Amino acid sequence: MRRAVDPAFSHVYSAVQAWKDLSLSRGLSLFQPEVPLWDSVVIDELHARFVEGADTGDRTFMDKLEDQMRGASMHASLLMAELMFVHLLPLTNVKGETKLRLVETVGSWAPQPVVVPEKLRPAASPGIFNGGIGFNNGRPNHLRFLIRLARRWVRLKDNEREKSLEDPWAFKAFLQDLPTDGAASQRNAILLLLFPGTFEDISSRDHKRRIVEAFPEYIGDSSDIDRQMLAIREAKTGEFGEDFSWYDTEVRGCWDNKPQKISRRERSAADALRDFLPDDNARRAFADAVADSILEAHAIDPQSWSLTLQKNGLYLNVGPNRVLSAHSDGSGVAVIADSPEALRDRLGQAGVAVPARAYAYPGNTYFIKAEIDQIEKLLLDERDNLLAGVCATANRQTPYWKSHSLPALDAIREATGRELPDIPRRENVATDQQAWIIRVKIDGKSDAATSLEQGDSRIFWKIDVPAGSTLAAIKEQIREAQPEVSNHSLGNQAGNIHRFITQVHPGDLVLMPDGSQLYVGTVIDDASFDTEQNCWVRPVDWREDPVDRADVSPALYSRLRSLLTVTEITELLPEIAKYMQAADEDPVELQIPSAETEVSLAAIDDDTAADLMLDRRWLEEIIELLRRKRQLIFYGPPGTGKTFVAEKLANYLTAETGNYKLVQFHPSYSYEDFVEGFRPQADENGTLNYVLKPGPLKQLAEAARKSPAEPFLLIIDEINRGNLAKIFGELYYLLEYRDQSLVLQYGSGSEDEFSLPRNLFVIGTMNTADRSIAMVDAAIRRRFNFVEFSPTRAPIADLLVSWLRHNEVSEEPAELLAELNRRLDNDDYAIGPSYLMNEDVKTQTGLERIWKYSIMPLLVEHFYGQPGVADRFELASLQKKVRSPERGLASGQTEVVEDSGD
Repeated sequence: MRRAVDPAFSHVYSAVQAWKDLSLSRGLSLFQPEVPLWDSVVIDELHARFVEGADTGDRTFMDKLEDQMRGASMHASLLMAELMFVHLLPLTNVKGETKLRLVETVGSWAPQPVVVPEKLRPAASPGIFNGGIGFNNGRPNHLRFLIRLARRWVRLKDNEREKSLEDPWAFKAFLQDLPTDGAASQRNAILLLLFPGTFEDISSRDHKRRIVEAFPEYIGDSSDIDRQMLAIREAKTGEFGEDFSWYDTEVRGCWDNKPQKISRRERSAADALRDFLPDDNARRAFADAVADSILEAHAIDPQSWSLTLQKNGLYLNVGPNRVLSAHSDGSGVAVIADSPEALRDRLGQAGVAVPARAYAYPGNTYFIKAEIDQIEKLLLDERDNLLAGVCATANRQTPYWKSHSLPALDAIREATGRELPDIPRRENVATDQQAWIIRVKIDGKSDAATSLEQGDSRIFWKIDVPAGSTLAAIKEQIREAQPEVSNHSLGNQAGNIHRFITQVHPGDLVLMPDGSQLYVGTVIDDASFDTEQNCWVRPVDWREDPVDRADVSPALYSRLRSLLTVTEITELLPEIAKYMQAADEDPVELQIPSAETEVSLAAIDDDTAADLMLDRRWLEEIIELLRRKRQLIFYGPPGTGKTFVAEKLANYLTAETGNYKLVQFHPSYSYEDFVEGFRPQADENGTLNYVLKPGPLKQLAEAARKSPAEPFLLIIDEINRGNLAKIFGELYYLLEYRDQSLVLQYGSGSEDEFSLPRNLFVIGTMNTADRSIAMVDAAIRRRFNFVEFSPTRAPIADLLVSWLRHNEVSEEPAELLAELNRRLDNDDYAIGPSYLMNEDVKTQTGLERIWKYSIMPLLVEHFYGQPGVADRFELASLQKKVRSPERGLASGQTEVVEDSGD
């Protein structure tokens, strides 16, 4: 059932209706209805503090917001608290208690503290959709959007406001005319809150696109994705039922056909939780505590927590600490306490004898070990202290994010019936993840069987030093234990220990040789010293099916000859990852699309075009060119937004994955920088060797090859500033013949053959003021489509006017630019609109600064050696022309504000 008609969510929609009736219709406060709040003076104050005074520092959002609101008027403080309430209202992935705490924290900074009225408090709990990382990480952008909404709303005429509140499409048009700046999901949330009968309770634009793509025959003639969704709903109501939800199991199966990776661990996570906690009440209490802790930590920092599932236990990590655990030997809880004595008194009442240990951070946090039969009562008694500990440590990001287990999270969701967020995707996963060969040997014989049985990897050195110790400290310990050790042996032993305890990290891939068989696994925890067996241990999740040594690549086969105990092989990470996948028993994971599979590029909808302030049909033509040719170049004079549009399109087309890179060519850029080349690298003995390293093109190509159903984009900025024939080399051939392969310049045989995958797209940008298309290599011209960005022709010619209107600025800067380009009368020398798309255009001083330091230097260079020619392009001359009586100003516009200087 749609949540708009589900009685369980009536409190949310009642609160929204109150906001609509009081604030949007009558300009009154939602929390204090007797107060006229939606006033331009109040909103302008909030705009000056939070939008114009944006704080981009590294502190937490709430710390920065407190500073921004310090000294604010009572009405501005009240409005900020109410906008925070509206922002948080639709979310299911933030607990009601957390929403109220955040709102009332903002309210506490007011001259007279603000609290949420009793009649509105029930609306905080249910939410409507899971906002995911967008709402937590993008909170500043979302609140800026709401302030801009309020600022524009109070400037509308009464009949315009009435029409917008009655007509959902008019209200959407009003919202689309506001800059989003990363707040598109907030815009969607406002629409579905105010008009639940028209807009779906779906926060993901990607989900909407996939629904539209699944039912193209029902979308009608509109290019508006929400109208398309409404048409599909009307067409499918007879089949799916009145007020059906797109997330009903049967309905979702009709449109969500993305392959779900299901591993053996995912199928066994719920069973593992039942094994660790066989008592139903204890298991539910533990799962609820985990869910509560995740929601608290996620609201503070989505990157502060992770769940780890091992063969012998399930652990919740927050910041640097394990705060909850359930395993075969018992359970554990991290709590806040004033002192060890106070904790001991509390635990005595709960029947728990001894706290396990104190954490280093925060200093008053303690980890309690408990028996299985004690966990339910302990969690009940210590719930507040547990959550206090979670909040205290969640201001640090967890180092255990690589071991995060989606199956474990699903097990908690299943046990509690609650919607929980996932940790956000880390942009540096691919670059941070490493691969290692670790030989598990004792007295010269393999002990791989023990490691497989116990789920770990180990090295047998009796050197117990603190984890993270330097190489020098480890050498010192070895010398104390072995005074006669040679320098060669000393370096060998210390290097192996140092790599194992310091350089290997959770999430890294490990290959363990055992005769002719190679076992692969994932490191899931930090190293610890086993005092009973005198060895260093790291927990590892091993795949049960080994790889035969004879089946690996020659490169890996060669590295296996190394006699070192711990060897880094990160350059072979893709191959090791492939063996991890191949070892999985689930056939869905092994399903690899064929080479003929055409990757899908998302269509441009009206919302996206409005965000970019560009014509949708023009953007769609660019997407079609990419589909057909796979590589194109944006060309035009400076300031026309070539790189900006390229990055926005890349981000849009890879929204789910972020699969794109940007490189910039320059005269010294080479093949070795772009494709691959030898780079110096010191080995563990300090000897300098030259190692073949892939460049950005090859890195992205290999990543694209592993995910053939996903689009990958490479943006080459200033493509014409490099020596293209030298940089591209044999890629000229591969750009045209994507299905072919050949040996690259530094390859040595057929095993080194390389090809460009069909799901790798290339967008280049080219400044025609530097070099015209005619000067570009003919081979490149044949292999790329060219898209012109001209400041004198649509759609770029209209961009500045749209931006000025969006930001409520006089259109005079657009008239000045048009007059300047008319006088230049040369498209290659024309000036693009981006020079004038900033706050400086609002004042005469700002305009003069732009003209003097950005535009005139370009023109002086263009007309070098022609004294006096550039004078006719001076700002004063142009302003005199556009302000002349015979031209007048654009209707309804005012001149640029005259000011008295900086």
